Amino acid sequence: MKTRLITSGVGAALFFVLLLAPPIVFQLATVIVTGIATYEIYTVTGIAKKLPLAISGCFGIAFCALLGCMHLNDKVITYDICLLCLSLYIAFMFCLMVFDHKNVKLADVSVAFFVSIFVAVLFSYLIPLREAENGILIIIALFVGTWCADSGAYFIGIHFGKHKMAPVLSPKKSWEGFFGGFLGSTVGMLIYAGVLNFILKVPCNEAALIAVGLGCAALGPVSDIATSAIKREFNVKDYGTLFPGHGGILDRFDSVLLTTPFVYFISQVFEIIG
Repeated sequence: MKTRLITSGVGAALFFVLLLAPPIVFQLATVIVTGIATYEIYTVTGIAKKLPLAISGCFGIAFCALLGCMHLNDKVITYDICLLCLSLYIAFMFCLMVFDHKNVKLADVSVAFFVSIFVAVLFSYLIPLREAENGILIIIALFVGTWCADSGAYFIGIHFGKHKMAPVLSPKKSWEGFFGGFLGSTVGMLIYAGVLNFILKVPCNEAALIAVGLGCAALGPVSDIATSAIKREFNVKDYGTLFPGHGGILDRFDSVLLTTPFVYFISQVFEIIG
């Protein structure tokens, strides 16, 4: 527990440093996180041992950067470059299947492609969120909603959990804990709204913040269990050891995979903060 708390403290401090740093630093950090997360799943699934396929992950990392730029720039050429990168990626995979067909099977190609693309696409939404008006505060809302939902689900699940949500994929998760996540995220968002209004003197849309929290509570467990399914299939406990006591990037940030695009689109519809 001590190791987990120390890691959480150091990680939170580093996160805020990156969040407050110049945008280019945060964008670079997002791309690096995408690369590490991709490598973690490649290692678990065995793709990392197959050099040509492992190299293909670089396309996914580049795709993340290009998608981030695409969100920030509505010029047609940005879309064209992004689609070109994706087309080259597919062409590269085809070449592997043709010229190294004895070693590169469709199942391997499918895993490598899917992993790199879903990680790249979902994490890329952090870039436009950071660049939005009051983007720093919106990203904080994203993590407050996600992690308060996790905390609420954990404590309610520990004390009242009886009905297993996904007994094979995530035995510790219960339906009681799942609904406890909604309570945790709502309380967290109300506290965050109070901090914004009364301490930081920044106006906010309380209803939109609560909607963000509820969405995080609903989607966080889905991406958490989905990434757990990959670990269970390959009989590993954690994706890595980058965070002592917590595991790897995906062990720590799996819940935000789906909540990040959700918060982005909510912020496009409603003025959450400001």
